[in-house]
Amino acid sequence: MPQVPSLPIATPVKPPSPQPAPGRNVVSLQPQSERSDDELVQAIAAGEPWAAAMLLDRYGPLVERLIRRVLGHDPELEDLVHDAFATILTSIHQVRDGQAVKGWLSSVAVHTAHRAIRRRRLSRWLFFWQRDEELPEPSSVPAHGPREALRRVYATLDELSAEDQIAFTLRFIEEMPLEDVASACGVSLATIKRRLARAEQRFTALAKRDPVLRGWMEEGDRWTTNQ
Repeated sequence: MPQVPSLPIATPVKPPSPQPAPGRNVVSLQPQSERSDDELVQAIAAGEPWAAAMLLDRYGPLVERLIRRVLGHDPELEDLVHDAFATILTSIHQVRDGQAVKGWLSSVAVHTAHRAIRRRRLSRWLFFWQRDEELPEPSSVPAHGPREALRRVYATLDELSAEDQIAFTLRFIEEMPLEDVASACGVSLATIKRRLARAEQRFTALAKRDPVLRGWMEEGDRWTTNQ
């Protein structure tokens, strides 16, 4: 289709912007939704109430998603996200560069999940020694759908160390780049590679013993039972 030339449109003349009086502070009229991360950090440090709310709106889904990826379906997710943001708002003054905000928030989310894992494992260990009653027998009716497979994935990951579980979920479930996984975990790239290799080997060995996960692995192209 030939290009149709557009008619010139007269540009309305804007009146000159009023200049601030000498000695007066200039207040930014930039919409808050367009504020950069660096401006948000400065505004939070200055006690601006809108800045904390905007940070939550901008990065709340990221923090929630990372915690959910690490822990799976969790009844305490809302409380953990709240704890993460409480830490963020009291410690964000440590961030000096606005470009580092997203990575720093990811590391807070990961450490929040890490603390939850360690706390629960300690609680289960104490419960094991205090338990007198018999545990109920598991259901004999198998469920082999995606939901059951996902439940078993997280049950298998729970057999890994907390560090390996977090590295595995961020890399293979959240599909974060290696550099971002290393940054979120606060370790070097070489360390995260070793941690991932160990976690992948352990997960594969455990999953092969599970009849449901073994079937899912046979249908995939990353982990196979022929390895």
